[in-house]
Amino acid sequence: MRIYILTVLLFVFSKGLAQNQSYSTQKISDSLKQNANAILRFNETNIEIVSQREMNIKTKRVLTVLNELGLKLINAYENFDKTNKIQKIEAYILDESGNELKHFKRKDFRDQAAFDGFSVFSDNRILYLDYTPVHYPFTIVYECEISTSNTAFIPRWMPLEDYNLGVESSVLNVKFPNNLGFKKKEINFQGFDIKKITDTSTQLSYSASVILAQKQEDLSPTFTDLYPNLLMGLELFNLEGIDGNAKTWKDFGVWYSTKILDGTIELPEATKEKIKILVGNETNVLNKVAIIYQYLQNKSRYVSIQVGIGGWKPMYAKDVDKLSYGDCKALSNYTRALLEVVNIPSYNTLVYGSKYKLNIDSDFVSMQGNHMI
Repeated sequence: MRIYILTVLLFVFSKGLAQNQSYSTQKISDSLKQNANAILRFNETNIEIVSQREMNIKTKRVLTVLNELGLKLINAYENFDKTNKIQKIEAYILDESGNELKHFKRKDFRDQAAFDGFSVFSDNRILYLDYTPVHYPFTIVYECEISTSNTAFIPRWMPLEDYNLGVESSVLNVKFPNNLGFKKKEINFQGFDIKKITDTSTQLSYSASVILAQKQEDLSPTFTDLYPNLLMGLELFNLEGIDGNAKTWKDFGVWYSTKILDGTIELPEATKEKIKILVGNETNVLNKVAIIYQYLQNKSRYVSIQVGIGGWKPMYAKDVDKLSYGDCKALSNYTRALLEVVNIPSYNTLVYGSKYKLNIDSDFVSMQGNHMI
């Protein structure tokens, strides 16, 4: 019996040791190290869309950090709020031989408000790993499980996530019901070793192997315009408790107008009269717009509120009028309400606000953009 137990223990120990040694930095090819600050040894994303109102995401990332510049590629963090919940999060630090140095459990991750510097109120928080390495290279094994009721945004799969990152292996597995209109769009797959493993009415899977690190060049296009990524979405989705439809852009527009914007542009009668007096007998449309825009500039200031549907639904125009502040959605919607007083039609427009030039993908009907004008 003692011999049997000893044999089992030796087997378990040797098996675990062998698994760790598979991440020895000596096994990284020289070609992957060229131009690389880190190597993504293995990345597996498993997405299960249970229903229109439930999605689970499991991630495992094994990243070897070669130098200090590679620290920014770790990405061991998760945002969470009332609708996006972290079910599991942990990390292991391995030395260059693949042996475990440290194990971080959920309690070891930092928990703080995801403060962006200008939001007056937000319910978004972040769990992140704060680790300072003793020496390089080292390897981090990061695992997390997320559950959410928001299915409007399915994470984009990017087998190559950033510049100066070499990739050994990246895998995507997706499961979904066949009645929600799951859709996908492959972008820039040509020229890379990316294989579609499964593509059925309820499952999708890809694998990518050996992607060399890329150097960023001045004035280069957006990263997603150059390198492989996969867009995914649902025709029938849920956003903060509101069921949505994205079968066509018209369907999406009707949904956004009736479920998100409807009833938000009413103004007090006193404000309407004030605007009419300001505009007076002016007949030129551009001059009218300039008068109203100047009124808006003098009266209001920008603040951000990111709570639940408030992250997507504008404040009521009457509240902006009373409080004299709002975010991009609120101020755009307030401007629309003011313009309507003098019979000038206008439309709330979703765009991307970024240091990079990002376009709305007109071929892929879905929730896009992060800014309203």
